[in-house]
Amino acid sequence: MTPFRDLPIQRKITVMTLVIVGTILPLAIVVLFTFQVLNFRASFQSENATLAAATASNSTVALAFKDAENGKEVIGSLSAAPQVISATLMEPDGSVLARFGADENIDSLSQFPPAGKARFTGGDLLLTQAVFLEGKRTGTLYLRSNFQRLLFKMLKFYALLVLAIAISSISLAIFLSGRFQRFVAGPVLHLAATARIIGRENNYSVRATVTSHGDELGQLTQCFNEMLDRIQTQDAAITLAQKQTQALIDSIDGVVWECNPVDFQFSFVSQHGERLLGFAPEVWLAKANFWQEHLFPDDAAKAVQLRQAHVRAGKSYSCEYRMVTAMARVIWIRESGSVLVEQGKTLALRGIFLDITVEKTAAEELEKLNRRLLATSRLAGMAEVATGVLHNVGNVLNSLNVSATLVSGRLKQTSATNLCRAIALLGQPEGRLAEFLTQDPKGKVLPDYLAAAAGVLQREQAELVEEVNSMRKNIEHIKEIVVLQQSFAKVSGCYERLSVEGLVEDALRINAAAFERHGVRIVREFDPATPPLSVDRHKVIQILINLFSNAMDAMDAPGAPAKDLVIRTGSNGAARVKIAVADSGIGIAPENRVKIFSHGFTTKKDGHGFGLHSCANSAKEMGGSLVCQSAGIGWGATFILELPAALENQPEKSTANEGTL
Repeated sequence: MTPFRDLPIQRKITVMTLVIVGTILPLAIVVLFTFQVLNFRASFQSENATLAAATASNSTVALAFKDAENGKEVIGSLSAAPQVISATLMEPDGSVLARFGADENIDSLSQFPPAGKARFTGGDLLLTQAVFLEGKRTGTLYLRSNFQRLLFKMLKFYALLVLAIAISSISLAIFLSGRFQRFVAGPVLHLAATARIIGRENNYSVRATVTSHGDELGQLTQCFNEMLDRIQTQDAAITLAQKQTQALIDSIDGVVWECNPVDFQFSFVSQHGERLLGFAPEVWLAKANFWQEHLFPDDAAKAVQLRQAHVRAGKSYSCEYRMVTAMARVIWIRESGSVLVEQGKTLALRGIFLDITVEKTAAEELEKLNRRLLATSRLAGMAEVATGVLHNVGNVLNSLNVSATLVSGRLKQTSATNLCRAIALLGQPEGRLAEFLTQDPKGKVLPDYLAAAAGVLQREQAELVEEVNSMRKNIEHIKEIVVLQQSFAKVSGCYERLSVEGLVEDALRINAAAFERHGVRIVREFDPATPPLSVDRHKVIQILINLFSNAMDAMDAPGAPAKDLVIRTGSNGAARVKIAVADSGIGIAPENRVKIFSHGFTTKKDGHGFGLHSCANSAKEMGGSLVCQSAGIGWGATFILELPAALENQPEKSTANEGTL
């Protein structure tokens, strides 16, 4: 189809005329030939049926008298019909009376149709004609005629006739097409010549000559001239717009560019290209891989891959990377581009380069400050937990000090001194101990005294043993707190598969002394079906200790009701575990409920606002969350810690150690 489109219009008209004639003429020939074949076939069958009927009528006498010679003479007359191949005259009992032409055997006779019918087969016409005499069937005539030979003869004649007609028709069509082409093609050729002049010289002042006004070609020429008028006007406007666009591009504080979407060679670069990298726009355009060569080595592969991905996607995009200037200075570039696609084909890549080095430097400084602030926040949070741990140790030490003071006072007031004096009295009467115990007033009361002193000593011993046991328990409690703290510090940063109940109980043991001193009643509502956690033990303990400490402070506030701390555990979905810490404290005002997790926000006089902020960040880092619920002042508060449940066969993972308590 493409070669036809490129032909001159005169050749196209000629070809189209020939195609039309060549399409209609064969169709007419096919119809004519089909009609003639069908007509010839019907005529041939009718003619041979008449011949068979006449021959059968002439054979009645021969069949009646079984006269073979007469029958042979009758069917021998068929030799006058050149199409007859064979004829067989058969008696009713199946014996052949006479035959003409080729012999017919039993197999060939079986192909003939019933009497009175005809059949075309293998290029022959088979006819079966019954012979009657006075209403009685006396025999059968089988007639075979050659249909194909006569048909070919007829078709040959018609083929020669049709060929002559076709040659004459095509010649006449070419002649008439050539005569009428100048009326149609002439104005079109003139219009095309005018368009070539305009295209070659870019001279939109040229106009085509209007040769007619009433037909479509005249109207086309007039419209063409009017289009030239508009183009001439628009060309002037475009020239002005180009100048304004160039001025606008030069005013943009960035490099406007266009490049090939395959190898990224620049086809346009604005004047700011030299200010950005120190290379003139001509240098950008000259090198096929200018952009790739001036990418910062660490960013080169990623930047190329990003561009290629955006070209394949065919959408607008924005990305950031580093480039190296002519002075070997590294700068940050923000590339914003769009892909030009027409009819499913990517034609070009267009965009703008902006120097964001100052923004990146400021962002890096801000990130450093944020990291420092976060580290300070974490240290403050850990210091708060450490303070809580030391506070609990201090509570136990107070109890230990009380027990030590009591033991010391009891030892100072012991009856052991008087017992020593009584024993000394027993040693004074040498050889007269019996007399001393029975007659001396002091000796008489000495046994009773010794019995009473023994009872007192037993009671003192029991009291001292009880106090010593209390001191030992307190020392064990301190040791347990220290061991727990050390174990938490050792596993910091390691994700373990842990029991929720075990974690809560560890945090409660650390705060046990503080709960006792503050008179807090612990209510455990643990769901035994709660799945294990996959968390950093250190972070979870840190969060729980902070929540317990805040709860005790809230329940110590004036106006707080009974000091009940309810701890609930349970599953909160297929892969989430919930730990709720509900206190009966003073509650949280609605306006503060959304601020308590903000950095630096606190309602305590001596608070710093790091604790809950650090806890919320730790929960988020473990894939969980920390939220607060409170109906307002006087209604207590509930903090809900959600953490990811451990999956089956989930391996432990480690994270960077973020510090210890």
